[in-house]
Amino acid sequence: MGLKTSKRPFNIAIIGGGIAGLTTALFLHHFCPPGSIEINIYEQAEQYREIGAGVNLGVNATKLLHQIGLGDKINAIAGSKDGVFFTLRRWDNSEEITTIYSNDSGKIRQAAVSRAELLQVLLDAIEERKAATLHTKKKCRSVTKTKSAIKITFTDTTATTSSLLIAADGIHSPIRNQYLPHSPPLYSGKIVYRGLLPFSALPTPWPIQSHHVMWIGPNKHLLVYPISQGETQTLNFVGCITTPEESLGDLKESWSATCPRAELERDFGDCDGIVQELIRLLPEEVSKWKINDREAAEGWVFEQGRVVLVGDAGHPMVPHQSAGAGQAVEDGFVVGRAMGEFLRRGDGKLEEWMGVYERVRMPRANKVQETSRGAGYLYQMQAESMKGMSYDESVPILRDTVQERMKWIWEEELEGVFEEERGKLVGKVEVEGGRGGGGCFCM
Repeated sequence: MGLKTSKRPFNIAIIGGGIAGLTTALFLHHFCPPGSIEINIYEQAEQYREIGAGVNLGVNATKLLHQIGLGDKINAIAGSKDGVFFTLRRWDNSEEITTIYSNDSGKIRQAAVSRAELLQVLLDAIEERKAATLHTKKKCRSVTKTKSAIKITFTDTTATTSSLLIAADGIHSPIRNQYLPHSPPLYSGKIVYRGLLPFSALPTPWPIQSHHVMWIGPNKHLLVYPISQGETQTLNFVGCITTPEESLGDLKESWSATCPRAELERDFGDCDGIVQELIRLLPEEVSKWKINDREAAEGWVFEQGRVVLVGDAGHPMVPHQSAGAGQAVEDGFVVGRAMGEFLRRGDGKLEEWMGVYERVRMPRANKVQETSRGAGYLYQMQAESMKGMSYDESVPILRDTVQERMKWIWEEELEGVFEEERGKLVGKVEVEGGRGGGGCFCM
């Protein structure tokens, strides 16, 4: 059965204008039939911006962005990898533990980028393609299902309606809180210090084979990697340490929280000289981030398919596998594919197609969420298999474990998984003789 048309397109509201929200909008625009949808993106801030420093995109994400014509632009803002994902070093003397290599010879490859530059690529694409209407200063307070739509009420007392609401508003999503009130953010036991270093200020010659370096220590790890290119090339700095929550005072989980550099110097004062030199190059105030996540959600789709969670709203995860942004991109891709099928075929219910999204993405995202926690323990010599061992005794376990850790994240054949679930639903609908009317893209 073909697509049914009406005077008005299917209205989609996306709450949150970060990486998850913008990529979802672009995938929807790409995969849905021309003219079949109208997208509005609502961002709570005064402008669309990313505060965090750098983000790593694995090939699982970049190959999807290539499908919608953004791959070359992502490559153009990515820092040089030199064929290395990370070289792991001892915290006290920078002696090599192991090196994880990456294949950077192809057009589709990993990309370490500035969050701000990535967001600008996405915003430019939204505007050039007229993919969505952008709104600012719109923080969602609550949602209510009416007979045929979702009513969204904002904190400024205004309201709007949509046929589909996609929550891309992060770990503190009020939409998630409304539907899953018993899974609050939880402290992971770790904090992160963040900063940026211009390449022009770095020690020369650089004493390690690559600028992608992770120093591994007891109860701490620290990593640096290049983002951007040319005159704006920068070294992203991330230092992570285990610390009890009672020692954090009033520290909130916020990208904008800062502290004196002296705190970072204290916590990493036993590290090798090159680490000390890098820390001294950071500004007097550095970013300090309390790392939270949540327990795995029991569902991401509500209100008969009209409310859907993506990105950190659905599966917030600690950053120790550099996988959160890539998982958000995968969400957007599958939502776009599922919505395109729903509108094009016209023989299924929205809830069924959003169920395809949930079944494709939830098992994988939950596994990434869980293993990201495990990576934090591994990189600080706290893994269960290391209990009771000295640092030197734990090194071989780290070396053997880390080499294979990222492959299953990077190499997922997401299209194949989607096609399998799509086939199940299409077969079910055909057996039942179809249910016309589900694909009408009207309000």
